[in-house]
Amino acid sequence: MEQSTSTNSPLWMRITLYLSLAVNVLILAAVLGVFVFSSGDRRADRPPRDAGALYMRALDPEDRRALRRDFVSGLAEQGRDRGAIVSDIETTIDTLRASPFDADAFLEAMTAQTTRRAQRDAIGREVLAARIASMTEAERAAYADRVDAALQEIAERMTR
Repeated sequence: MEQSTSTNSPLWMRITLYLSLAVNVLILAAVLGVFVFSSGDRRADRPPRDAGALYMRALDPEDRRALRRDFVSGLAEQGRDRGAIVSDIETTIDTLRASPFDADAFLEAMTAQTTRRAQRDAIGREVLAARIASMTEAERAAYADRVDAALQEIAERMTR
């Protein structure tokens, strides 16, 4: 007489196995989600990207457009063009690829980029100051309130 051995597990065991697997996957997904989407202390020690961005975001959309237009105009008056930025970076890439590597040439290229950025920042500050100077007292007070609110939001994020 032949015995037939069944390799199927009881139904309750299979259900328990699948439920356990599902719970483990959910826990793994939750842990990964915390690491991927958390805005906790990982950002707290980093300074805000740029204080100028804080002031820009607080402007009304119309003022932002006017500020950009004035900024581009200021760059054009100084003979600056966007192609110069690309050229600066290409020069830096060339120094990285040079053999042997010339650290002094690399530092010189980086310094040129830093200088150009400082000049652009100065134009931005001048244009922003002129835009704020053209505001009425009430507009300037409302703007100050928006800057303050943005600052409070940043400070709150840094303490989380």
